[in-house]
Amino acid sequence: MDILAEISRVIEDGGQAMKQPRNPFHPGEILHEEFLEPAGMTQAAFAKKLDWTRTRLNYLIKGKRDMTADSALDLAKALGTSAKLWMNLQATYDLDQAAKRRKIA
Repeated sequence: MDILAEISRVIEDGGQAMKQPRNPFHPGEILHEEFLEPAGMTQAAFAKKLDWTRTRLNYLIKGKRDMTADSALDLAKALGTSAKLWMNLQATYDLDQAAKRRKIA
């Protein structure tokens, strides 16, 4: 299943949560693979468009930084998506990581 199909399973539809993806991706990975790469946009160019530092964007893409509400609003505006998409991706990823940690412990 491709990444966008997995994303569609994360977004709430009419107040009813869709089935959760089996292995959620960090929102930074989605940003890079589904938006920047297909557009042929470099991280430096996109960071400039967002008025972010390259480091901030790179940390998000590498999963070293989590999606914040402010970041979600910036991405939504720049990419024509919703901020809720980005926040739902982060929440889904966080829940999956927490569940994995509990299974290990």
